[in-house]
Amino acid sequence: MKKFELYDYVLLNTELEELSGRGIHKGCRGAIAQYGEDKSLVLFFNKKDIGDYAFAWVENNNLDFYGKHDEYFLDEFIAFLKTQDPAKKLSFSKTELQEYDYVELMVEREEYADEGVHKGMCGAILNPEKIRGCW
Repeated sequence: MKKFELYDYVLLNTELEELSGRGIHKGCRGAIAQYGEDKSLVLFFNKKDIGDYAFAWVENNNLDFYGKHDEYFLDEFIAFLKTQDPAKKLSFSKTELQEYDYVELMVEREEYADEGVHKGMCGAILNPEKIRGCW
């Protein structure tokens, strides 16, 4: 049986049907939020939406060690975990947009206007990842 430590970074090494339906696929990276001898609770990171995450219980033999949590960010990560209810965030957020989609700005916002962008203007998504739910 593989031995991990709390907060270790891990990689899902098997495609699991139960998780794939939630957007979590083989190769997905995460961090151990609760360690168990056979199964661990993993906070998986959505590589297509930076800042999005999902929790899942995974058998340890389906995980590979990826790295240690950086000591500099560990306290912040622990504080974040204390604010989360894993039962309420079981899958990645869905998105209907993707890179190169043609889009139109639907709202007028001061922070956009400061950059010369206004409601009704059109453009294209040029980055394959969202950041905190935004393009």
